[in-house]
Amino acid sequence: MKEINCDILVVGSGMTGLLTAYAISSFGYKIVIVDQKRMEHKNIKTDSRTTAISEGSKVFFEKIGFWKKISSYTEPIKKIKVIDRKPKNNINFFNYQDKRNLGYIVRNYNIISLLIKLLKKNKNITFYDNFKILRIDYTSEKVVGVFKNLNVSADILIAADGKNSSVRNLLRVPLFKKIYSDSALVLTLNHLFAHNSTAYEIFYKTGPLAILPMKSKKNKHSSSIVWSNNPLYLKSLFEEGGSLLKETLNEKISEFIGPVQKILTKQMFPLSSHINRKFYSKRVLFIGDSAHSIHPIAGQGWNLGVKDIKNLYDLTNDHSSLGLSLGSNNFCKEYNENSYYNAFQLYQITDKLNAIFKKNNLSSNGLRSIGFSFIEKNNNLKKIITNFAMGFS
Repeated sequence: MKEINCDILVVGSGMTGLLTAYAISSFGYKIVIVDQKRMEHKNIKTDSRTTAISEGSKVFFEKIGFWKKISSYTEPIKKIKVIDRKPKNNINFFNYQDKRNLGYIVRNYNIISLLIKLLKKNKNITFYDNFKILRIDYTSEKVVGVFKNLNVSADILIAADGKNSSVRNLLRVPLFKKIYSDSALVLTLNHLFAHNSTAYEIFYKTGPLAILPMKSKKNKHSSSIVWSNNPLYLKSLFEEGGSLLKETLNEKISEFIGPVQKILTKQMFPLSSHINRKFYSKRVLFIGDSAHSIHPIAGQGWNLGVKDIKNLYDLTNDHSSLGLSLGSNNFCKEYNENSYYNAFQLYQITDKLNAIFKKNNLSSNGLRSIGFSFIEKNNNLKKIITNFAMGFS
């Protein structure tokens, strides 16, 4: 049995766990990152998903020195066009602030591979992969992650192991969960027209379809599609994958970005959301998807996790400057207080938005049409919504 002592144990080496380790590594703590999968078998290159980085997240990335490293892989979002059923029912959002964008789109692969490269250069950070957490024990002032043939003692354990968190299950932390009737089809593709750094959110009666601008490669225009719909319908398109999928997509998106030239990657996921009743246990913090997940309707899921990381970073900065140890009950409670309300608010907002836009009757459609027209003509209201999307609310 290998015994290791460290300051911080991070369970999970996805984007959230890696970014957490990168952010707090600047304080000089000894950090151990453990994942139940083999790092070389994580198949990150096959992950076709993209992530939307808000302007607020970008500001934090600048603070921790990550933005200058990842920025060259991102495509800015300069405009967002929201459409309800018909093109005439639309709202056009654009940036009201100089030198800022509404957000940025980047491939998950670029974030993960870059963070792994940076962290492996840090002598205070150690990776252990292919170790599934079996138990969580405690000594007088330590939390102990128990793995097969490995025990890791730390001042604090950061659970960043996703929606189906093993840490949360071991500690029996209760949660609220909602399983949606839809699935999401996620695609990357080349298309004929330039996207002009414009994102589209189109609300059909069957669910939303988002078109997200990606960085062009070899002068080919590229975008990411996130399409929520009936899982059986999407599965039939996914498995067929040829001309039928292409033709169906062209019916939905060709008027915005031109005909599909080539489908590069595709993945399909069931949709659900959850929120823990609390984001901490004894010497354990839950961060990102291990604490909460939301409907992708607003594209803010990862940015919500980044806010968790920022709260942890600020709290760690305060405690380390005073020489206080991490993981105390006060430390964990303060993190929970700083993170929970914002997550709960967005959990509710995205769930209700999805329900509102799924309604398809004359009165609901009429009310949404009136609402769209009112918002489109009201610049002050559009600024408020824009600030929310940019992560400044």
